[in-house]
Parts: sequence; C-alpha cells; structure tokens
Amino acid sequence: MINNCFLFKGRESALCAIRNIEIERNNYMHRYVYVLLLTVFITACGGGDDHSAQDKVSKPPKATNVALDGIEQGELLQSGQEAIGQYTFNSTSVPPGLDASIGYWETESGMSIHRGFKYRIPNDNSLAGIRIRFCVIPFNRADRKAGEKACSKYFLVSASYFDDMLPAVRILSNAYTPEEVGFELLTYVVDKNGEPSNNKFGFRWLRNGQIIQNENRDSYWLTVADEGKHISVCIIDLATETLISCSEETNAINAAIGTEPFVMIQPLPAKAEQGKTLFLDYEFVDFENDKEDINMTSFAWLLDGQRVSPNQSLIIDNSMVGKKIQGCVTPYALTGWPKAGEQTCTEEVVVQPLSDDTPHALNLAIAGHRFEGYVLEGVYDYFDSNKVPENQSIYTWSIIHDGQEKEVSTEQHYKLQAGDEGEGNKVRFCVTPRNSHTQGAATCVTENIAWIDGEGELKEGGKVTANLNGFPAFNLSYWLSANESETLPFAISTVPNTILAFDVEATLPESFNLRPMRLCVSFDDKFLNDDDICRELPVNGKLTRSLILKDEQGDHAAINLNQVITIDSIYRLHRPATWAEFSSLPLEMKEKFHSAEASHLPDSDLRGLQMTPQDADKFCRLKFGKPGVASSYLYRRYGMGENYSWPAELVAQEFVTKELNDFFVVRDGNLVAADSNKKYAFTCVSMY
Repeated sequence: MINNCFLFKGRESALCAIRNIEIERNNYMHRYVYVLLLTVFITACGGGDDHSAQDKVSKPPKATNVALDGIEQGELLQSGQEAIGQYTFNSTSVPPGLDASIGYWETESGMSIHRGFKYRIPNDNSLAGIRIRFCVIPFNRADRKAGEKACSKYFLVSASYFDDMLPAVRILSNAYTPEEVGFELLTYVVDKNGEPSNNKFGFRWLRNGQIIQNENRDSYWLTVADEGKHISVCIIDLATETLISCSEETNAINAAIGTEPFVMIQPLPAKAEQGKTLFLDYEFVDFENDKEDINMTSFAWLLDGQRVSPNQSLIIDNSMVGKKIQGCVTPYALTGWPKAGEQTCTEEVVVQPLSDDTPHALNLAIAGHRFEGYVLEGVYDYFDSNKVPENQSIYTWSIIHDGQEKEVSTEQHYKLQAGDEGEGNKVRFCVTPRNSHTQGAATCVTENIAWIDGEGELKEGGKVTANLNGFPAFNLSYWLSANESETLPFAISTVPNTILAFDVEATLPESFNLRPMRLCVSFDDKFLNDDDICRELPVNGKLTRSLILKDEQGDHAAINLNQVITIDSIYRLHRPATWAEFSSLPLEMKEKFHSAEASHLPDSDLRGLQMTPQDADKFCRLKFGKPGVASSYLYRRYGMGENYSWPAELVAQEFVTKELNDFFVVRDGNLVAADSNKKYAFTCVSMY
C-alpha cells in the first residue's frame, strides 16, 4: 500500500499518487530517455575502416502516416482502452525492410508515459482530461541508422466509470511506475465506496491470463519471463477461497534497459578462393545474459565496400576474384533493451583465383527440401586443371544445434531425421575432392534447416503472422487447422514465396476451436496435395494469449474462440474446460481436486475435464467466483454451443448442473439427481 492516497477518490487519488512518486519517476525517466536516445543514434562497424561504403547504399529511415489504429482524428480515447500505434516504415537501406523502430507514448506536456506500440490507458482515470499521442523513432537494425521522431495527432482521454459493488483490486503501474523487467508492480484494494479495504485477501498473479505459480503476495517483481507479456492480479476471499475480482491487464511489459549485445566474429580464411563458400561464424555476447534472437540477427557481405548478400554464407564466384571481401554481423537480443547491437565486421581479405596443382570442389550447394524426413543431396562441381578424374572424394554431413556440431553421415546423401528440425538448427555438407594422385582442401556449405516461427494472437479477433527460415522456394501457401476432419484452407496466397497473415475470426468452424494452426506450402499450383509440407506454429513468446494444450507430442499453441458467453449483462457462462487447461494450473490448485480426471471424447483428439459435482462447484467458485456450476436453465438455454463455436465434442458430454437449492442434477430431459461419487463434465457460471 502507498501511504493513504487512496483515502481520496477519482482524480484526487491519482494526483496524490503521482506527487508521492514524482521524484523517483523523474529520475527513472531521465535515465531512460538518455539511454534510449544514446542507443538509437549510435552507428558503428567494427573490424573495418571503410564506413563510407555503407553510406553510399543507405540513408536514415523515415516514419510516415503515424496514427492510431482504428481511431480517427477528433475521437476520444477511453480510460482502460488499449490503443495501438501504427506507421509506415520507409527506408532506402539495403536490405530495406529490417524495421526495429522505437515506439512510445507521451502527453501534451512532453512527458513519456509508456514505451511500446500498444498502450493500455490506465483504468483509474488518472489520465482523464489529458491529451496523449503516439510517437516513433524509425530505426533500421541492419545498418543501425535512426531517423527523425514522428508523432500522431493528440487524442483526449475521457473518464471511465466502474461498477463498485464488490471490492476491486488495481495495479499501481499504468502512468505511475515503469512496467519494466526488474521493477515492482504494486496493488491496492478498495471497497464499494472507493475506500481502502481493511479485509485480508489472497492474491493470484497472471501472465497473459495464465496463473504465475507461487506468486501470492500483494506485489510482484517483473522478471525476464514477463517481457512482452500482460500482467494482471486477482484477489481471493481467504475464508471461502473464492475469487472476488481481477484487475485490468497491464501494457506489454518492457524489457530491462542494459547494455547492447555484441558478437565476437571469427576471421575469414586468409586464402579465400574462387568457388569456395565463406561462412560467418560468431559468438553472441550479452553482459546481462540475454539470449540471441537468431531470427532477427542480420548479416551482410561487402565486396569492395558494396553490399552483395544478406545471408550468413556466401559462394565466391568468378566476378569476385581480385576484390576485397568482408562479412558483417548485426546481433539482436531476444530479451533486454536495447535489442540491436553494433554491426561487427571481419577484416577484409582479397579473393584469390584457384591454384592449379590440386583438385577443387566448386559451387557447393545442398539440394532438396530441408525438412524432417526429406533426403538432401550435396552437389558441387569437380575441377582439376590437369583434367585428372575425380576418385573417392570424402563427404561429411553434420547438424549444428546450439552451436554444437555433430557429424551424422559420410555419404553424398542425407535424410533429415527426427530432431534435426528446430529453431536455429543448421545442416552442413563438406566435401574433400580427391583423384588418384592427390586431394584438395575441404570445402563446406551451411544452410538453415526449415523452421517456422509465428507471432500474434491465436484468439478471436487476433491475427497471426509467420516467419519462415530455411524454407525452399514454393508456389503457393495456405493455413490449415490441425483437425484432420476439417481440411478447409484459409488465407491462400498464390504469389510465389509469399504468406498471408491468418485472421482468427469468430466465424471459424467449431471444430477449429482449441486446435493449433499449420502453415502449408505447395511446390506446384495445387493445394491439399500429399506433397505439400505443413508445419504447426511452435509455442513461443511471440505467439501471445493463445491456449497452450499438451499431449503426447508436446505443447501446442491452439486457437481459443469465444471462451465466455455473456447472458443478459448478468452472468458469464464459461466454456467447458479441457484436461490440458486443468493440467496447466499450479500444483497447489490442482491438489484441491482429487476427483479430477480426463474425459475421453469419442472420435476426438481433445480430452475434456470431469469431476464429482461437489468438486466441480468448488472448482468454478475458486477459478471464477460465485455462483459456481451452471444451472440447468442456463445451460440448456445458452450452453449447447451451437451458436458460439464451442467444440461440439465438449458440449456433447453428460453434464452435471445445479439447481437453486444447490441440488445437483444430470442434464437430460428428466433432470435426474446426480451421483455424488460419479464424475461429470460441467461448465461454470460467474457474475458479470
């Protein structure tokens, strides 16, 4: 609790809180703004002296069309509303699309109030009557060039009004203390009169709607696991163990400000010859132990100072002989701030022509689709100036995982095995050319193994995009549900090597609900063929607010449609839970329900949740608050799921419901009394 500011109400309470922490906040903001501006305007390239070459191919980027998504000029912003900043990134850099721009929000007085592109306006009316806007500093992570700040128009924040019949919990963070890793989120609880509550409550903290285990104090220290996530807190009546109310979610938690990452890059071979393949080998270093975002780290090859390739490897061709070659790496951190490090380059080496006294393997390449179960072939051109035929050249295949290289084959072909696919994994093919007289130097080529990474929200109204790494060229792409009974493609793109974002709409078939989505690519002009390759989006930190389901194959990020039905603005009817959802709860909560078990649903890959009637009612009260298990009337009228996209197999179970006198019955035409020792499916109801 923070002194007695909350003896006041409304705007006075907010102003009191602001005054009490003004000095601490100002100190933080001064440090933050200084580090931020210093970071974005640094441009460097280690290991080489010719910086003018990069200036010839790039200029500082610009941000245009800065606005708020879906909000027109003159409209009001509501307290508690989430606003999203948008802009157009314009860059003449090569490559031009590596956008790492910095977005933030500020008041009309110039005070920065949040870092990020999404901002949830405080729900406590502390900004009511104040004008705010979204600003962006355009920044290209490839060459570390920053442009000039650009901002939207100002928007006035209007007040919000609350139903204060029950005690309410709030997080004292929005616009007061930084929602940043390493800082503490504080709470306060007020009663129906807006006065500080003297009652004792239990606290439950949630990250993106999922319970954070072993966090039950009235404050919470933000960790790296929270970066980019939304935090909320609920209060629980200690006597009845029922949930009373929950706070609004915070903004996406910002990364902790530290030092930027850098790389220690291996030098290029002194003898870089025509036909050989060069590879940028480096070590990622971050003093705060932040991990590398391998999908964002960028590469550049400079030939006589001009950029010629953005790949990690480069095949030296005849046109490069006699010229200076240099490789550069710009690291990018997965966590922490700043994200982008300085570009570091190797020393330049001069490309040499081939020597004539030994055989050579030229134009190395890996042919085939780099997916699990597919056969790869190492191809190359054998060259010997004396025209001596090739004889028993030596081949080596290896898989690189987490920087560790493991040899897997000595044949010219290799079939990718289970476990070879994985984020950041690479495959390397090496050949040592031989003839009957001598052998040449080993030459290698390294490629990414195909990997898909998704980001966005797999919930109703959300949008999911996919990033491809190591994928071969394809003719068309589409999205497909993991439910094999529904082969309905979405977001079909007939433009080669292009994928469309997947919009999660409420009109999706009910059989898609609680299922993962897969992205499929086709190498011909037809889809839903056996030769198409489909890969499920993996569970990761960028795929937010999805439903995590687990089966024998591991974790899956599944679609979650219409989880709650609001009835006459009085009740909320909650979708029947699955066994995977129950299994993800903290151990101390699961141990309260010894009768819980999975229900096996006919002809379905889903498993439901069933309990005894008494345990089901207790579970509903603990998780959602009163009243508990839904009544027969509510369930029969609203819970059949036909109009709400609830999975048909979940709502087709034998359900237990509860009458007004707490008498449990089984849902059928006769309302048969429930057996207190038998386990049933159920659905929960709570007050709106």
